[in-house]
Amino acid sequence: MKLTSHTLLIFFIFCGFSCGYMNEVSMYEPSKSFSAYEQFPYKKLFTNSKENGLWGVKNNNCKQVSFSNTNSYIGNDHLHIKWDASKCNYVGIGFKWGNYKGKNLTPILESTAIELRVRIDTGQLSTVPMFFILVDYAGKQCRANINYLNLEGGKIDTQWRRIRIPLSVFNYKKRNVNMNNIKEMRLEFQRKGDLHIDNIIIVPHEHNYKKTNDTFIKVFKSHPISVGIGKEHWWGINNRYSSTLKFGDSFKNESVVVDLNKSELKPWNVFGFSPHNWMRVDISSIYTTSALVFKLKAKELPTLQAFLFAYKGDKRRLQKTLNETNFIDRGNGVFEAILPLKSLVGHSEFRWDELKEIRFRVIEGKQFEIGDFQIIEFRGNPKKPTKWKGI
Repeated sequence: MKLTSHTLLIFFIFCGFSCGYMNEVSMYEPSKSFSAYEQFPYKKLFTNSKENGLWGVKNNNCKQVSFSNTNSYIGNDHLHIKWDASKCNYVGIGFKWGNYKGKNLTPILESTAIELRVRIDTGQLSTVPMFFILVDYAGKQCRANINYLNLEGGKIDTQWRRIRIPLSVFNYKKRNVNMNNIKEMRLEFQRKGDLHIDNIIIVPHEHNYKKTNDTFIKVFKSHPISVGIGKEHWWGINNRYSSTLKFGDSFKNESVVVDLNKSELKPWNVFGFSPHNWMRVDISSIYTTSALVFKLKAKELPTLQAFLFAYKGDKRRLQKTLNETNFIDRGNGVFEAILPLKSLVGHSEFRWDELKEIRFRVIEGKQFEIGDFQIIEFRGNPKKPTKWKGI
């Protein structure tokens, strides 16, 4: 086509409007990016009993579960649970998270946490014997517990305190749990407690602390080892429930004054403690040359049953009833008890790298004080513990 001056003029006028003399308009708005947390559809686990399903809420001798509509953190009601794990092998409840739909947690593992609010009716706690369990559709489980660093104010009291459990601290790699297909969350309760729980949700969270052996497993390779240090690491001693057991002060380290009232229908006669700060304790390299020792202040020797518990393993409990061969009379009403660990039946099948708790039951005996617990070196005859010259 032959261009005339008139045609060129029209071309330049058209180009002036379309090639730079007017503001350019994009046909598409820039896309808005969404975080993995924002895209995750199952952020609520529990806000009230009507909207969120639970299982394991039937009451029995081990637990009493209720939904209180008084002083809730959010919603119409909240979860209130009282438990005593000494009466059962397992105490727990489960949440029908997302109505059991498979949940892919992998994209949010490093950037979110399970958040909940807790409180108690009276007093103050620094920890609760409660574990958080994630279960995949193959039935494999991983767990995590409450870390002091993620506990608001470092305590649990009568106020609603925030607790966060970062998803990254669950031991899913060790347990080979499929975090792409999580079915539900459970709460497992141990020892004894009374707790109000509300508003369990998934929130954004940056976890700045790595899970290390020094943080979660305490390894001991030499003697002596003082155990049960710190009253917050004991259970079974609470004046609200019973005056039978109280903390004493006759010994250097923690002790318990026992005043067993036989007139009570079921007197409380069981107590226990964590060897070290509710951490897993590993004494596997020294247990064969070790003995648990403690002191007794009494007019007459009581009959005691000792228990050792492990966090895992085919054999998680060892027990022994102590007799006169386990005691040395130190004079002035003070006795020393020696319990060689090799004297416990089944000790070779026990996970000594997963020691969890030491517990005692008073079978006979009215008034005495027991304390100053240690694990010491012992190389004598387990059947004659008081004869070893090292004692």
